[in-house]
Amino acid sequence: MHHDFFDGVEQVSADLLGKEVKLPVFYRSARAMTAVFPATVFALKKLIPDPRYSPAQIAPGIGALHLTALEYYDTDIEPYNEFAIGVLLNDPHVMPVPGYNLLWQLIRMNFYTYIHHLPVTTELALRGGIDIYNYPKFLAGIDFSDSDREVTCNLSEGGDLILRLTGQKISATRSQVMKYFCHLYQFKQLQGAEFKVNAIRYALVPALGKVKLELGTSHPVAEELRRTLLTTQSLIYIYMPEIQCILYGPDRLSLPLLVRLMQENLGIPLEELAAK
Repeated sequence: MHHDFFDGVEQVSADLLGKEVKLPVFYRSARAMTAVFPATVFALKKLIPDPRYSPAQIAPGIGALHLTALEYYDTDIEPYNEFAIGVLLNDPHVMPVPGYNLLWQLIRMNFYTYIHHLPVTTELALRGGIDIYNYPKFLAGIDFSDSDREVTCNLSEGGDLILRLTGQKISATRSQVMKYFCHLYQFKQLQGAEFKVNAIRYALVPALGKVKLELGTSHPVAEELRRTLLTTQSLIYIYMPEIQCILYGPDRLSLPLLVRLMQENLGIPLEELAAK
């Protein structure tokens, strides 16, 4: 399945920080792990900038926040690491019934999420994500370490620990193409991007005993998570030791974004646009 994952997807060249990159962005080799934690819908709505984004519910009044650690080895914007903190949203094509909507997302492996924080480790990934999509990125330390049984990701900023996420290296024998519909906010408008994942090897299991989360003591993001989460015990664990990805979009090309893309990323000056 993974050999033809990129076939039929045409890319265009763009200039980013003086370097030639390709859009949509291909991630040819990577790994990831995701843990899902419960939080009240009331707390999650405080993280979301627009009421049209509706948190999915595990049970009445209880939503879900996911933590996803990604290590990208080979990409069109050079290797880097990333950590996503997001709120799982209702699939707009499924009835927003507590439990039912999320169950269908799991069955289809199509996930809807509002990305609340997305720290990265390189300036290239930072600027591309902010300038084109308005991903909520900041530069951070995202360090992976491995033992025989576990993989750990330390997320920090300026030496201040935000969190430490540890997941077991469980048997990952399944393979499937997944879709993450990332919801964002740009120019006070809804924005989005599809992140398609070719999970060459993955496992999705109840997280009890398989995930450990340690929150930092002083960083604002750690304090925010402490206020938001009902518990640091994860409910669902997705272990993906071998993946490929495509980042599409952005979904909405507003006029300011269109001009920015043509001027800054595609190298077309404003005078040339006016002449046309």
